[in-house]
Amino acid sequence: MLVTSAAACSGDDESGDSTSLTLLTPAAASSAGGQVLRSVIEGFTTETGIQVQVDTAGEDLPTVFETSVAAGKQADIVHINPVDKPLTWIDNSVVVPVESYVDEWGLRDRLTAGAIDEWTRADGKMQGFPFEGYQWPIWYNKTLLAKAGITDPPATVDQLLDAATKLRAAGIQPMAVGGNDWTGQKLFFQIIQSYLSADAAKEAFAKGGWCGNPSLMKGIELFTSLRDAKVFGDNAEGFTAQSMVADFFGKKAAMMPAGTWEFAQVPKEMVGDIALGGMPLPSGATFAKPTAYEGTSNGFWVSQNGAKKLDAVRKFVEYMYRPETVATFVKDASMIMALKADASTLPDDQPLLKAAQGELPTAVDYAVLPDRYVPGSLSQSVIRDAAVAFTAGKSATDICGTFDKTYKG
Repeated sequence: MLVTSAAACSGDDESGDSTSLTLLTPAAASSAGGQVLRSVIEGFTTETGIQVQVDTAGEDLPTVFETSVAAGKQADIVHINPVDKPLTWIDNSVVVPVESYVDEWGLRDRLTAGAIDEWTRADGKMQGFPFEGYQWPIWYNKTLLAKAGITDPPATVDQLLDAATKLRAAGIQPMAVGGNDWTGQKLFFQIIQSYLSADAAKEAFAKGGWCGNPSLMKGIELFTSLRDAKVFGDNAEGFTAQSMVADFFGKKAAMMPAGTWEFAQVPKEMVGDIALGGMPLPSGATFAKPTAYEGTSNGFWVSQNGAKKLDAVRKFVEYMYRPETVATFVKDASMIMALKADASTLPDDQPLLKAAQGELPTAVDYAVLPDRYVPGSLSQSVIRDAAVAFTAGKSATDICGTFDKTYKG
């Protein structure tokens, strides 16, 4: 039996009952991934007899979960990614580390090394079970580029500037980006690390001190030059992820920085128009190829309540990681998973997925994803600070000063 509710997070009793579980997820029932998740859980219940109540909390999930913990009503399993507030959950004893279960349940050899690394803290504790992976490239609409006389996606900043001029002359927005939310923040951080080594980027993202870092300032100046050359879409500072995707899929913009989790939303007639690549490089960059991000997204965290029902949790986790279950997410939700996979085995009717797992990794260099290094207490603040960077007239000095103030605070 699958019971669904919206942000109810009613939890289960704390008696150790292993005939029922509660799962808190951001995946709406109407989304492709949410539909597959619920369908798979139906199969799990049919096989095991364990009933699962699925509660949906959207982007407010961390707050909803923490509120439920305070009330003693937390879900047994939380389906979320390892950023922001969840990074404090082990320290606050609201979830349990799972590294021993990863080994005991035979999952370590099946997970990618990157997924294990991303979910393992400096103290060796593993925060949860990584499940969904992603690639985060720049998407290019080849048809719109061609309308502006551009034969290939730009690979250098000079080519990007030239493309932006031609696209605007053709009445096409160059790059849609959610400058007012996390999508803009990620692109901003991607660009400003163009002249940094990976270690230097990690240190800057973790500790601040931006105005006193010449290489980072050079990256911020690169960002402002792209902004002022109108590479980003009009009113980018007010855009969100939703409006960014709408402009790209609506064929109003020729480029966008978006993750592979958007594959399921691509209009069928548009699949052949899309090329995946990296963010074009400036002269003198520390990278050899255009940049993209890669990492993991949602996985399964075990709450203190869930730890009291470990037998049921184990059955749930093992069921989710079965090859046939994983294949369902790949086939029906176009998901990249946090498990080792051979791109040649992916279905031929999903060319974007094959491109993301087979071709993209050899065509790009991967930038440092800031989420693991920006202190969790500052994550929302740096998103707001990045929105300032998209605002016309803000200089590199204004921008670094805003971030340094946040880090000092």
